[in-house]
Amino acid sequence: MWIAAIVQSLRSLLRPKPLAIFEACLIGFCSALAAVLLKQSVAWLDGWRVMATQLVPAWLALPSIGLVGGFWSGWLIEALAPEATGSGIPQVKAALAHVPIALDLRVALVKLVSTSLSLGSGLALGRQGPTVQIGAALAAQFSRWTETSPAYQRQLIAAGAAAGLAASFNAPIAGVLFVVEELLQDVSDFTLGTAILAAFVGGVVSRLLGGRGLIPDLSQVQTSFSVQEIPILIGLGILAGLLGALFNRGVLASLTFNRSRLHHLTLPWRVSLAAGLTGIIIALLPDGLRYSVELQDSLVIGGMDWQITALVFVTYFLLCLVGFGSSAPGGIVCALPDFRFRLGKSRGNWVAQPESAAQS
Repeated sequence: MWIAAIVQSLRSLLRPKPLAIFEACLIGFCSALAAVLLKQSVAWLDGWRVMATQLVPAWLALPSIGLVGGFWSGWLIEALAPEATGSGIPQVKAALAHVPIALDLRVALVKLVSTSLSLGSGLALGRQGPTVQIGAALAAQFSRWTETSPAYQRQLIAAGAAAGLAASFNAPIAGVLFVVEELLQDVSDFTLGTAILAAFVGGVVSRLLGGRGLIPDLSQVQTSFSVQEIPILIGLGILAGLLGALFNRGVLASLTFNRSRLHHLTLPWRVSLAAGLTGIIIALLPDGLRYSVELQDSLVIGGMDWQITALVFVTYFLLCLVGFGSSAPGGIVCALPDFRFRLGKSRGNWVAQPESAAQS
């Protein structure tokens, strides 16, 4: 009965356009396929990279793979789609703000392949940001094929972004809230209905195809809570907020450093150097800390002592800044809230740049 109520509600939300349900479902389905393909590609390359250390010493294998994989990732972007740099979320926000920036099938394909190479080569970045751009780019291409109005095209792009995030996290509600809060700031019935349906389809298809989110299965983990822990949790929240602010400043500082001090290097070489440096640092870590998926699960479940946890935190905190500052394709989950855009030209294509970084 409640399913019928949800369906009826969605129909009323999507009534302004008869084909909106089909379009939202198609966008969610395609975004989920792309998200799962990206997940599996990164996992396979990550596993292959770790297996290579069993045949070749880690201090040689990891930096070498990073240098080669990072170079080809940057080369693909520079040669085929300069709009695919970074996390991709600033570019989506720029497109939704009517900035003339490319967002199409070409960008989606280059983003998918280049992100697989950069993350598979060892860069300490995430795939959630790229899936947002991939989903939005697929939706933008679909809207061009169907010749929709600019206003409706904008809504489809937002729906594609929601579906991409939902498929990546296996969290449809998070995808919808992200679009409402971060991208559109629009809670109209039609926009919300399209985003809800696309995100729901994206999340369900991703889960059915075996795509896992960030959080492992915690059903077997025993948890407890007591009132005495409240002050500790409050202190943890304050510490997380301070470290988050520090991380934001670190990202901007890393972008500024790369554009001011390493501007003479092309994108392939910047990404290659960042991946190579990441490989060197990871090679110095214990064997169990080199495989990102297993490491992430261990941290979430709490299977490490505090010394190892602190080592992992500091190491990957810095490596994430190194990778993102190089403009490698890879995400930090979401865009910085104070990013503003201006147009910068790269090889004849107009691309959006963070204003703070573009001024340096």
